[in-house]
Amino acid sequence: MFETSKPMLGIDLNNKVKSKTAFINDIPYSLIPGETILSFIRRNLGGDLVPTLCDAPNLDPFGSCRVCSVDVALVQNGNAKAMASCHTPVMENSYIYPTSKRIQKLRKNIIELVLTDHPLDCLTCEVNNNCELQSVSAQVGVRDVRYPEGKTQLDRKKDLSHPYMTSDMSKCINCFRCVRACDEVQGQFVLSMAGRGFDSHIVKGTEQTFFESDCVSCGACAQACPTSAISDVFESKSIVAKEKTRTVCTYCGVGCNLEVATVNGEIKSIQAPYNAEVNLGHTCLKGRYAFQFYNHGDRLRTPLIKKNGEFVAATWDEAYDFIAHKLTEIKANYGADAIGGISSARCTNEENYLMQKFIRAVIGTNNIDSCARVCHSPTALGMQRTFGTGAATNSVVDLKYTDCIMVIGANPTDGHPVTGAKMKQFAMKGKPSIVIDPRRTEMANYATYHLQLKPGTNVALLNMMLYYIISDGLEDRQFIESRTEGYEDFKQHVLSMNVDDLQGICGVDKELVRKAAKAYATAPMR
Repeated sequence: MFETSKPMLGIDLNNKVKSKTAFINDIPYSLIPGETILSFIRRNLGGDLVPTLCDAPNLDPFGSCRVCSVDVALVQNGNAKAMASCHTPVMENSYIYPTSKRIQKLRKNIIELVLTDHPLDCLTCEVNNNCELQSVSAQVGVRDVRYPEGKTQLDRKKDLSHPYMTSDMSKCINCFRCVRACDEVQGQFVLSMAGRGFDSHIVKGTEQTFFESDCVSCGACAQACPTSAISDVFESKSIVAKEKTRTVCTYCGVGCNLEVATVNGEIKSIQAPYNAEVNLGHTCLKGRYAFQFYNHGDRLRTPLIKKNGEFVAATWDEAYDFIAHKLTEIKANYGADAIGGISSARCTNEENYLMQKFIRAVIGTNNIDSCARVCHSPTALGMQRTFGTGAATNSVVDLKYTDCIMVIGANPTDGHPVTGAKMKQFAMKGKPSIVIDPRRTEMANYATYHLQLKPGTNVALLNMMLYYIISDGLEDRQFIESRTEGYEDFKQHVLSMNVDDLQGICGVDKELVRKAAKAYATAPMR
């Protein structure tokens, strides 16, 4: 997950200017402004030198467990101070000692304290060796510790109410990773911490069960949990799989990467890899848990060819020969246009490309279609005419670099949950967001402006937004002059419209539309 690089002496050979450096065990390394001590160490020396419990690759730095503490001095071998490396920025010319004797003793003491409130006969750890707490304990030199005076959470009841999620809070170490995953990754805010001191514990909703809470079964909390305090009904925590296969989720077009754990060809669990560019360690209910269809009793196991009115099992070679023979026969007798192909939006771009290439180049016809034409034809046509292509012009990562989003007639948290979660996080951070939809979708609940128009009046509402943008002088003149044609005629047409009539058509208050239009037009360009 983390790249290991050789020590750098702080010299930029291209610019011949000394770059900023910090020292790890008295060896200088170039630093990136703003990076944390932990990321600085991992980038240069790998990911195993400093243990962590509360840290996770897809969560913001938190600093609750202190296991990642390192010694930091301002001068070589000077007086050092223990600092939590996961959230402390690197100081230029500082000296970092990740494995000093003092730090190793501190980490061991921290883990011993954690274990005083944790059952040590946990089958998940002892049998299958798939527990981060156990791994970190071994790394810091703790193998067994029992303090009879320590209060434990063994009286916590297991929660098996949910069809997918499970919890056994006797194994909880209060690292907050599940709470942060629910907040920062999914944006559902189901989990929180209640109580004080030894009574501190994770709760769902208002002390509800998983089933009663607003949990959407994304599994982010289960993947984040370093023990098995929160898990699922599958074997994601209790099995060290013999094989893990990287694949792409087939349920929607987001393209989430999945890591499928199997034992003897049987799927045991699915996790989301943290280094996947699209989903970054996150997935939805369908991607993580809806995989049992692969061995369903109704699933076809072999190709079938109809003979004498009955479907008969055949080999793949027989099926391919039959298909090739029939296509060749039809083409010879009736011409290539007698054949058509239908592709699927659930296939990859590469598979769809091959399908259309086969129909056009091999068969010799343009009769190729896709389900996307039915639900996306207006969008594709509009984008084709405007941008020259019917495909999306932005990637999901662009959400990090924009200051305003507008969602028209879409329900991303339902249709594309992982991207929808990112958009919800965008809105929750207070950035301007506009939802144009007759329904009050989940995104509408978080949007700065929800323009709840009458069904089928999108054009009238957008014309109203254009009217206010142009009449208030908010248009981007430089962009218009360099990238568009016929703008003056368009401008006169828009300004000739009656705003009150447009308001009556779409049913949205014109002042609300004006505010949304201003937010959209004045968002900074990056």
